[in-house]
Amino acid sequence: MATIPVIKFGGTTLEGEFAIDPERYQELLQACDWGDSVEDKCKAGSRCRNQMRASRLAEVATDFVIPQITQGRIPVVITSAFGWATDKWDELAKGLTDQPDDREYARLQMTGELRSNAGLALALRGRGYAAMSLTGREAGVLTTRQYRNAGIEAVDATYVAQLIREGIVPVVAGFQGYFHDERTGRDEAAILGRGGSNLTAVALAHALGQRECCMYSDVDGVYDKDPNQFPDARKYEVIYAQDLWELPKWPGVIQEEAVRYALKFGIDIWIKHGRRPEVPGTLVLCRTKECIFV
Repeated sequence: MATIPVIKFGGTTLEGEFAIDPERYQELLQACDWGDSVEDKCKAGSRCRNQMRASRLAEVATDFVIPQITQGRIPVVITSAFGWATDKWDELAKGLTDQPDDREYARLQMTGELRSNAGLALALRGRGYAAMSLTGREAGVLTTRQYRNAGIEAVDATYVAQLIREGIVPVVAGFQGYFHDERTGRDEAAILGRGGSNLTAVALAHALGQRECCMYSDVDGVYDKDPNQFPDARKYEVIYAQDLWELPKWPGVIQEEAVRYALKFGIDIWIKHGRRPEVPGTLVLCRTKECIFV
């Protein structure tokens, strides 16, 4: 089986604001015409944020994805939604109704990942590299029969593998899939549990016959305790997946269900920093293998 890097980018990692140096950030702010009305200010703020996100997606394409291509490997890229989009859409839904309908709530939440993966595909294509954004359904992610907090039953990676053979980078929207509704005879979209893009990455790696995947996050690995609260926190270079359950608190950098899936199928998970790839990460070990990622 050919080596296919399966790499996932978290939402904070894809967000542009913190990826731009302070001088550039001030230039963007000054370039925005803030205007006098609330509408003008909102539009100006949105323009600035879009510029920052565009800059960040260009960095992700240039610094992480294209180096894999130039080394002769076509990666599969999984994206989370930008920044706090999941919370934003949750607030919108709850502002509309006290009890959001599960089907419509799932479809609302899916839009976050669809924006980020289409944006990254545009960034790659704009630099001369073939890429195609895919929904969870297009990537073959079959879920349990529920709209929200679904699990993954299987992945048919036939289309993803076809794109790879054609030299096209599949950019997959994480956190989503589909199930067949026997009552209506139609396929329905579903979203996975919180942090579900991690599960998407592990499941795609398994479906493509790979032994590992890599999660790029806003932290540089797994620690024995929260490094933001405890200065003496120790980072693991390697940790057995089973030992994660022995930590005082489950590490927020990785979804628990994704680790269970990885253990079931023997998929190693690398946790690395999405803005400092040179910093050694943590290998969550289900089986040993040399890291092939940036």
